[in-house]
Amino acid sequence: MTKVFWTHEEREAVITQAVELRHFRSYKLLEAVKAAQKLVLPLHRQRPVNTPSSCVDITKEVRARTLEGIKPIKTPTAPVTEAPVTHQVTLVEAIDPLDDAINAIATHLANKIADEVRGKLKDVQELEHFFGLQKHNPAYEGNRLFKPRITIIGLLGDQVHSIEKEFGETFAVRCIDTDRAMGMSPPDADAYLLMKNFINHPLYHKYQRFPNHVLIDGGMTSLRMWFHTKGKDI
Repeated sequence: MTKVFWTHEEREAVITQAVELRHFRSYKLLEAVKAAQKLVLPLHRQRPVNTPSSCVDITKEVRARTLEGIKPIKTPTAPVTEAPVTHQVTLVEAIDPLDDAINAIATHLANKIADEVRGKLKDVQELEHFFGLQKHNPAYEGNRLFKPRITIIGLLGDQVHSIEKEFGETFAVRCIDTDRAMGMSPPDADAYLLMKNFINHPLYHKYQRFPNHVLIDGGMTSLRMWFHTKGKDI
């Protein structure tokens, strides 16, 4: 078997992806490198990663960058003569409680909006019955009258909340991670946005058959650009 030597760009791509998997999904070091190359490199450019000795330089760099990304968070204290108390919190630990709070608020708001929409639709249906009017499209449902349905596959952690907060008023945004997307049937959507740097080939082929799929080649900047341009045409 021919040994594969990565270019500088390939090496950086694998390291960057592995660090993100360590931060946001708590992968172990070797497993992060193994999963990262499957996400960012074609099959013929992947290397066997079975033991730490097979990629010492890569795992060393991933470990260093992971530690650089975790900063201590100072706990506010009263102005006394003692030094401020600090508490070391990992990025994943800090995000989890925030996730729960945001999900609870989002669920409450979604239920409240759905109730209001159903009430409006009931009023419209009663008027239609009284005047003998026909709906333009009887298959439409509440949220569908107002927001295009956008399914995004491949975002990580706080990226999901950032996009939902930024575009949630204009679009019905649904984010699915790559593991769930592989095991579930594609939901109904007006557009499927696939993050190229965070999905694998089998997942891409699964959604490629949909004419409204879009491959986002890049990161959050490219994704935001789509919402501000092509998304407005839906």
